[in-house]
Amino acid sequence: MARKHADIAVIIPDASPVLTLARIGRIDLLGSFAVPIQMVDQVHYEVTKPENDPLGIVADGLRRLHNRLEIVETNVGVGFQTRKARDPSTKSSNLGEIAIDEYATELAHTTGPGFVPLVLFEDPDVLKLRIAQLKDVHLLNTTAWLLTLQREGILSDGLALVEAINAQRKTPMVPFEKAALTKKIRSTWLRRSFDR
Repeated sequence: MARKHADIAVIIPDASPVLTLARIGRIDLLGSFAVPIQMVDQVHYEVTKPENDPLGIVADGLRRLHNRLEIVETNVGVGFQTRKARDPSTKSSNLGEIAIDEYATELAHTTGPGFVPLVLFEDPDVLKLRIAQLKDVHLLNTTAWLLTLQREGILSDGLALVEAINAQRKTPMVPFEKAALTKKIRSTWLRRSFDR
């Protein structure tokens, strides 16, 4: 029986991948995905707030993705913005994780068997979140993504970028990938994401 191809969307569950790409001047690499990129509203707020994006580089980079980036509205994000409008000193700590859990629950209830969420992450704590437990989830950290792009000839300086990332970290990020694979569906993120 032939395997069906998966319907893939890249999901960025926290601020880390975006902020890391911005720090090495390569937020443009998100545009290399040929599938939709989804980010919950609360994570979008975190990556674009002035403390994390004082020069507006992240916001500009995300705007250049145009309609390829979907900012997913959550009750958590809307509630935070309402509270922040009333009290600008309202803190947002841990709300990104709660918002992505809310979205993971929605995905679990609304997506069909052909959907594979490709979760691009850095923080190993993401592995404990509901998004990492979804059926057919494909987990990929930033390092594994960049090295795969280099191996496939899509990105010539992938190793140098990983070295630049690790030079800014206390502990180096080790490549991690857990592919989605079921009897019916094989996650072919590279082929589907980069028209390969």
